[in-house]
Amino acid sequence: MTASHEVREASVFRFLAALVGDLTTVRDLSQLVERTLEGLRREVGFHSATIALTDDHDPNVLRIVGSAGLGRALHGTETSRPSGYAWRAVTARRPLYLPDTCGRHGGSPCIRSSVYAPLLADGEAIGALAVHAPFVGAFSADDVARLSTLGEYAGRMFAIVRLQHRLRSLANTDPLTDLPNRRHFLSELDRELARCHRTAAPLAVALIDLDGFKQLNDAHGHAAGDMALVQVARILESRVRASDVLARFGGDEFAMLLRDTDHRTPAVLRDLSAAPLRLGLRVGECALSVSWGAASRPTDGESPEALLRTADVRLYAMKRLRSAGRRPRHEPAAFGTTR
Repeated sequence: MTASHEVREASVFRFLAALVGDLTTVRDLSQLVERTLEGLRREVGFHSATIALTDDHDPNVLRIVGSAGLGRALHGTETSRPSGYAWRAVTARRPLYLPDTCGRHGGSPCIRSSVYAPLLADGEAIGALAVHAPFVGAFSADDVARLSTLGEYAGRMFAIVRLQHRLRSLANTDPLTDLPNRRHFLSELDRELARCHRTAAPLAVALIDLDGFKQLNDAHGHAAGDMALVQVARILESRVRASDVLARFGGDEFAMLLRDTDHRTPAVLRDLSAAPLRLGLRVGECALSVSWGAASRPTDGESPEALLRTADVRLYAMKRLRSAGRRPRHEPAAFGTTR
């Protein structure tokens, strides 16, 4: 073994040791991706790289979750099995060296040579680590071996962080609707209120309840009720902004956290009062009306308890109007004002 080879090997294991140490502080997958790319550049000398992982929901899809240098244009690219160079390395479970890509590397024509190594965890390939160069024949046999070693050890770390992420998601997700659960919503509300106290930004919360849900359950069974909850969740998801938080709060009640929203009623809430939600169930067509109540910071309080209490009072005020056969109308200037 030459002195230069020993230096290169030492850099690989120094990089891996740093990644192992990072596992105690890395909070999510994006942090591990960022530190891996930085280590490839700083410690190992690969300036252009991509990291692809199999999709959580579809193991036949690879998605590039990290990119640097020449590979930056490839970020977010998805390929389905068996298409693409990364899939070839994943399927074979061994590195693939392309000394000349002929400039036909999707999304980045300036890539002329690449090495792909599978990310391995307990013998399973969960993705691929790749390095790229702008000229033909850029990588040596030593480079291929180094990347193969990195893929073997780094794969285990990616598997650990992904498992941690899945466990956190399970703890914070409602299993029926796949929305955040009450626990996650309250945590986000605490965090957002802390931000609002620093920035004086407005904030609103809304509680949403399905009218007639008990009757639907009684008439058609809990399976129909569950299907209705899932469909309502998808309808609500399609109407909130990406910055908002929609959660299943419990039973047939949903909650919304509306960032940077003041006491004026948002369109999403006005729309929910305007017409029943049309659902298609196995038992036939169904229409459910929605009641809601909302509260805003700072007008209605500064604490989660105060905001949720006010929203709850306004929700049941609307439900009483509906049960009395009266259609609620909302004053645009204030949440929950009914006439």
